Amino acid sequence: MTLRTTHRLKRALLKKVDSSYPQVVAVARRNLPRLRSTVSGAVEYAYLDNWENALGDKATLRALIGDESDEGLSAWQVAPFAGVFSPRERWDILRRDGRGNEPV
Repeated sequence: MTLRTTHRLKRALLKKVDSSYPQVVAVARRNLPRLRSTVSGAVEYAYLDNWENALGDKATLRALIGDESDEGLSAWQVAPFAGVFSPRERWDILRRDGRGNEPV
């Protein structure tokens, strides 16, 4: 996934948190056990702990999603949000250009 794609998904996820916070949290909580069973490094476990802790507070979750530091981008690699977007929503997010325009 390119950095541009990551930024698009993160922006869309922030909007989804604002509009559907309980649903986003429910999906993430369902995904955490599966992710924990697939990671092997202490760093990845720490990122998952950070995600899990952030789910209890909307502002904290928004801050973690929006974190553009190297650490924040690394944490995104084990973000528990698979399934938050329908396939159609995800496709629409990915096919737009960086300004939100439809492709030509």
